[in-house]
Amino acid sequence: MHSPIVHQPHRKPDHVCVRMQPVESQSIRRLGYNADSQQLVIHFYDSLPGLRTVYAPVPSEIYEQLCASDAMGRYVDEHIRYAYDFALVKEEALIDPDGAREAGTG
Repeated sequence: MHSPIVHQPHRKPDHVCVRMQPVESQSIRRLGYNADSQQLVIHFYDSLPGLRTVYAPVPSEIYEQLCASDAMGRYVDEHIRYAYDFALVKEEALIDPDGAREAGTG
């Protein structure tokens, strides 16, 4: 792991205002980032049905580097997974910034 451990605990969010985008990755189906709250939402292919992982507080630079990475799963393992606090939230807790709830499945 190359990132320092941040350990800034955050409480499990009731909802996350984020626009999820599909990505080309072997381990990540969709990503979303809220710059105001510094919440990074990841929908892993092996996520439990209906649950999404929210990491926070994640600086925008980390999100940008993740998006630019050729190996997103490896980047998460090396720079995010053990460095930032996380919570699992239900898909229904993801709210599109335009006001519509995300309509992803499982």
